[in-house]
Amino acid sequence: MKLAVICFTQAGARTACRLMEGLLKEGDLIEGYGKGQGLKPVTTSLGEWTKKQFLEKDGIVFIGAMGIAVRSIAPYLKGKAVDPAVVVLDDEGKFCISVLSGHLGGANELAGRAAAVTGGQAVITTATDVHGKFAADLFAKRMGLAITDLKKVKMVSAAVLREETVGFYSDFPIEGTLPEELCLEAEADTGLFITIKDLPEKGKTDHLLRLIPKIVILGIGCRKGTSVTAIRDGVSRVINKYHLSPLAIAGCASIDLKKEEEGICAFAAETGIPFYTYPAEILAETEGEFTPSPFVKQITGVDNVCERAALCCVKELGGGKLIVKKEVAAGVTVAAAVRDWKVKL
Repeated sequence: MKLAVICFTQAGARTACRLMEGLLKEGDLIEGYGKGQGLKPVTTSLGEWTKKQFLEKDGIVFIGAMGIAVRSIAPYLKGKAVDPAVVVLDDEGKFCISVLSGHLGGANELAGRAAAVTGGQAVITTATDVHGKFAADLFAKRMGLAITDLKKVKMVSAAVLREETVGFYSDFPIEGTLPEELCLEAEADTGLFITIKDLPEKGKTDHLLRLIPKIVILGIGCRKGTSVTAIRDGVSRVINKYHLSPLAIAGCASIDLKKEEEGICAFAAETGIPFYTYPAEILAETEGEFTPSPFVKQITGVDNVCERAALCCVKELGGGKLIVKKEVAAGVTVAAAVRDWKVKL
C-alpha cells in the first residue's frame, strides 16, 4: 500500500517511526509527516495535506486524537468504493482503530498490522468482522471482483447477520467449500451472482449482488487513422449486443502494426486497460476457427486480426476461449475472449 503517516506529538513521532519501520519491512511505501525523528514537516494546512493524501495514497494513518482525524477527512469523503483506508492510533500505539474503508480500502487489515508492530490492540467495529461472518465486499476484494451495487452489499451483510439464507450463483466453476452463510443457487431474497453479464435475468437474478471478474479481452482491428470515438462506439456495440459488463474488460489486443494506432491507444488509456499487440506470425499460429478476410490478410499478413488477437491474448494469460466472433462497423472490427477462471474459495 502507498501510505501516509502523520503525528502531532513527540511521543507520536516515536510511534510513527516504529510503525513505518515495521510496515516498510512488509513492502509498503510510506511517507511520514510530523516534527522530529526525520519526519517531513507539514507545510500546508492539515486540511490541504489530507486532501492531497486522499488523492495520492491508499491509506492514511493519523497518530493522535480521533477528533483530529475525523475533522480532517470529513470534507473529502466520497464513498467506500473510492475512499482510502484511514486508521487512527493514539500516540503510544496502544489502540489502532479502523476508521474508514475497513474492507474495500483495507483499513481493518491495516489496523491489525499496525497493532502487531506497536504491540497494541486493533479496534475493528465492522459487524461481520466482530461476529466472524462472511463479508461480501471483503470476498470481492480478495477475488478481484468488481462490485456493481454497494447497497446490495449492505443487504447481503444484513441478511448474514440475521442468519437468513443467502444464495450464491456463479457462471464459473467453483473450487473449494462455500462459506456456511452461503447456499448454492438457493431461492433467497438476497444473494451473490458471479458473472460477466450486464443484464440480470428478471425475477431470478435481478435482486442479487452481481460481482464481476475482470477477465474479458477485446480484440480490435481498424483502418489506419480510425478515431477513438469510432473505436469506443464499436466496443460499446459489442458490449451491449452481448450483454457484457464493461467492468469485465481486462484489456484489448491487436496486431503489432497497430501498437501506435492513436484511436486504440486512446481507448485503452481512457478505460485504464492494457493494450497487447502481437506480430502477424504469432497471430497466424493461434489455433481456432476464425472469420477470414482476404483483404485483411493482404494488408496485415494474417487473415483475421480481432479474433486471433483476443484469443492469443487470453491463451498467453493462462487460457481461454472466444465468446464473441468478429463484429464489423465503420472500419472497426471487435471480438471478445474470456480467460479460463474459477471461483476459488
